[in-house]
Amino acid sequence: MEHEVAVFFEEHREIIEGLFQSSHAAQWSVQIEDFVRALRRAVQKSAVPGLAAERERLASIRAPDLALALACLAGNSAAWDHFSATYRPALYAAAYVFVHDEARARELADSLFAELYGLDAAAPNRASRLAYFHGRSSLKTWLSAVLYQKFVDEYRRESRLEPLPEAPREPPAALRSVSEEDDRRYAACLGGAVEAVLAELPASEKLLLGYYYVQQMTLKQIGGLSGESEATLSRRLESLRKKLRKRIESHLRRVEKLTALEVDRCLDFASRGVLVNLDKVLKTE
Repeated sequence: MEHEVAVFFEEHREIIEGLFQSSHAAQWSVQIEDFVRALRRAVQKSAVPGLAAERERLASIRAPDLALALACLAGNSAAWDHFSATYRPALYAAAYVFVHDEARARELADSLFAELYGLDAAAPNRASRLAYFHGRSSLKTWLSAVLYQKFVDEYRRESRLEPLPEAPREPPAALRSVSEEDDRRYAACLGGAVEAVLAELPASEKLLLGYYYVQQMTLKQIGGLSGESEATLSRRLESLRKKLRKRIESHLRRVEKLTALEVDRCLDFASRGVLVNLDKVLKTE
């Protein structure tokens, strides 16, 4: 393992080992070294520096989807079979929404699958598009976004002088933000949701999050204060992260009135680092 990757692993060992276990990477023969490299590439894209921001970004990673993508990139045939069985029907359906023709929809989706396999005839030396998936959104959301962009690119090549047809009612989440104003709106929605949800937590849960994310204490150090084992604290943190994600998604739907795709777009900002004053929000009275 390269020195930089090894340092990153040691800095975030607890959360990385938890992600690796929950990803079922062993099912696809993905080695932890490759998994750590992929996680490091994902968090390096964060606009907010620091260990706390890296921890928040890691907590938002879709670990099972990332492990599956890594296995496919490594040429694991069982992983490819699972990937194709899981996502090919959904891509056919999405492509049909774009082109309104079954034959063209299958051609569009199959063309994308060829690129995912690394078999793009137009660019034979180009790596599989899966190399650009970092687990910051679900594979389904990412694939829908890539498919829509491919549809737009091909339409423009074929009809340079014709206006682009009206986009589907619910375009893929990763493409809905088309301006800095949209980005600011989504970031503000997510920041407000995070603050509201954290503010409602009981003091004990605020204290645990504050120890781990604000003071950047290890589970061993926290256990020395609380009397709990590292394993117990790890399970508490994982359960708390899942609960927070559900409550944040619910807040975005109920309070901000966002659609499911807009919620996905908002959650993408969690992987970039949400500008929330955790020290203030997690302060216990």
